Amino acid sequence: MLYMTREERQIQLEKMVNTRDLGGYETQGGMYSRAHKYIRAAAPTYATSKDIQTLKDYGVKVVIDLRSDFEKECQPNPFQNEKDIDYYEVNLFDSTKAAIVPEEVKTYKDLGGVYIYMLEGMKHKFKELFDIFVKYPYEGVMFHCSAGKDRTGVTAALLLDLIGCHEYDIVKDYSESYENNIDINASLAQMMDNEEAKQYLRSSPRYMMELLDYLREHYGSSKEYLLEIGLKNEEIEQLIENFTI
Repeated sequence: MLYMTREERQIQLEKMVNTRDLGGYETQGGMYSRAHKYIRAAAPTYATSKDIQTLKDYGVKVVIDLRSDFEKECQPNPFQNEKDIDYYEVNLFDSTKAAIVPEEVKTYKDLGGVYIYMLEGMKHKFKELFDIFVKYPYEGVMFHCSAGKDRTGVTAALLLDLIGCHEYDIVKDYSESYENNIDINASLAQMMDNEEAKQYLRSSPRYMMELLDYLREHYGSSKEYLLEIGLKNEEIEQLIENFTI
C-alpha cells in the first residue's frame, strides 16, 4: 500500500514519542513518499533497548541529532555508540547553550518567525544536513531534535515539499507533534527559562503556513532553496528519486 494513514505512520515504541514515518503522502505528480526512508522523532533519551531494536528492524541505519550541546548534555543520545547505526550531529540552532529555544529567536513574534530565521540563518547547517541525506540514498534515516517538532519539523517540510507533496499534508504532518508530545511536554518545559518560552511547545498549523509562504515567496520551492545553499541539481534529483515511489 502506497498511501499511509496517520496511525500507520506512527511507530509504536515504549519510551519514544512523536516517532513517525514520512512515507505514504501523495505528491502532486501522483506518486507517494516512500515509507521506511525518513523517520522523524523527538529525542530518544529514554528509548528502551526494545525501542532501539524496533527502529533497527524498521530499517533505521542512520541517526541525525539536530540538538544543541546543552540539550545533548541534559538528555544524552543512546544511539551515539549504538552498533550498526551511523550517528551524526548537526546543530540547527548553531549555539552550544541553546535550551530548546535559543535567545536570538525570542525576538520573533511566533514560531513561524523562528522557522524563517532557521531557513535563512542556518543555511550552512541545512547544507550539512542534506549532504548526509545525499550520502545515504537507500538507507533508512531518522532525524530528531528535542520535541521532534521545530528543527525536525522544518527538515520534514523541506523533504516533503522537495518531492511535491500537497501543502495541506505538509502542514498536517507538522501540526500532529503537539498532541503526540503530550507526555513529554512537561519535561521539555523544565528546560525552558521562562513561561513565555513555553509557547514554543505548540505546533499551530499557522506556523508552518508562514514558513511555506516565505519559502514560496523568496525561493519558489524547497528545490530552489537547496540549490541556493549549495546542493547540486543531480544530488537533489537523487534525493527526489529515492524518496518517491
